[in-house]
Amino acid sequence: MLFDKFVEQVSGYWRQYFSAKSLEKDKGRLTFPEGHEVLFPNMILFTNCSGYYTCELLGVSEKYTGLTLKRHSEKSIYRYLSQFDDDEPDPIFRIDEFSRSAGITFSQTSDLDKVAERFPCVELTKSALVRENGSGSLLGFGERFQYCILDECLFVNVREEYYRCKNVLHLMIVKNNVNSGGLENIFKFYMGEKEVHGMHCVPTEDVQRQLVAGQLQNLFLLRGLHETTLGEFFRLHPEVVHGAFKTTNFLYEPFLNWIEHDGTCEDVAINPDLLVRREDGFYDIYDLKTALVDKQNVTKGGRKRRRFIDYVEEGVAQLANYREYFTYPENAKFAREKYQIEVNAPNLVLVVGNWDNSDSDEVFQACRRYPDVKIIDYDTLCHLFLGATADKRQ
Repeated sequence: MLFDKFVEQVSGYWRQYFSAKSLEKDKGRLTFPEGHEVLFPNMILFTNCSGYYTCELLGVSEKYTGLTLKRHSEKSIYRYLSQFDDDEPDPIFRIDEFSRSAGITFSQTSDLDKVAERFPCVELTKSALVRENGSGSLLGFGERFQYCILDECLFVNVREEYYRCKNVLHLMIVKNNVNSGGLENIFKFYMGEKEVHGMHCVPTEDVQRQLVAGQLQNLFLLRGLHETTLGEFFRLHPEVVHGAFKTTNFLYEPFLNWIEHDGTCEDVAINPDLLVRREDGFYDIYDLKTALVDKQNVTKGGRKRRRFIDYVEEGVAQLANYREYFTYPENAKFAREKYQIEVNAPNLVLVVGNWDNSDSDEVFQACRRYPDVKIIDYDTLCHLFLGATADKRQ
């Protein structure tokens, strides 16, 4: 089956399913444990791996407002699951034909308390299958493999001192030779059960926040993920921005035409990722890059020449360009009239990197050239959202 056909057929099944469940919920016919809330996903991510297709549901929403569809490509299914490499694995569990698992943590370490320092979502699952001293993906697939479905599972991956955690609401993996009839049979079997599928059932708002943070960590640790996919997650989950940056209001991707400039500008407009309101009513400027999972460090050079790698430097330069836009009175007037925003001496914030490649001392040293620029990595952002301290790194 072609990947586009897989995307079309599977997304159609899920949209139809959630539309029906949304009606049931509105009419009070959707049953769930007392004191719990049933929440819908709002993103669906399809990944084309070598020989395999995956479909993953993401996001948390009180109402079903549709599924934002995103595509991704990965070198192999084993790198997708292990989050580190694509070597032939020593799996904890091998699937020969088909399988379904629910509520299980597949882990390469028994020290889940240590993992929870970075990934608090680990605390949400109780059952764990542990494989220590192995290598590669925790799941393996036999020659006759057809499909597997994972609901509310976690994958805890370890390489040397580095941790990864994949927080799964629903993940379907199929062999790419599946046909339309085969997919239909899978969904008829899966959806035919009385239980609710692909939805969160949470007891408290704190758990909901852990789920949101865990799924954001799941996303930004995907190798090669597009910046637009990360940006879409923030758009669909404004509570992350409100909580992490302590703001009452922000704008996502405002389109601001260059009305006035020095004559050298060839761009039509600026399109910053976020404009975030400060306590004084003015707005700061934020740019969302990626977590740079493939990079060992976001800086380079020794202490006295510490500077950022080119990708980060480009982000800083982009922020400076956004700041320049607001120095021209006609541009500032346009922004005020179109979006009711004012920018004055803005802080410039670049979200980039993760705990593995962002040493706080080195980042501070590299920022010496840019006193009005702040660098925040994605793991720290998640912990700011959860209200945790960012100093739990060891």
